[in-house]
Amino acid sequence: MTKNEVMENDKKQKIDLLDRQIKELSKEKETIQESCKHEKTKVKFENGTNNMKLYCFDCDKEVGYPSKEQIDEFLR
Repeated sequence: MTKNEVMENDKKQKIDLLDRQIKELSKEKETIQESCKHEKTKVKFENGTNNMKLYCFDCDKEVGYPSKEQIDEFLR
């Protein structure tokens, strides 16, 4: 195996490891969000868009759309 092939194999292994970690962390995040009561909310822009959504203040899960009053308060 050439040095270049070894380096490419190392990259693939690192990427595979990172993908597994991301998957595990995503599951952990989902578990935390599912157990949250979402008692307090906040308005913020959806990532990469100009759309406002309502998110849980504690776990940051998207929980819906803000009311006009919530949008007005957010924009003040």
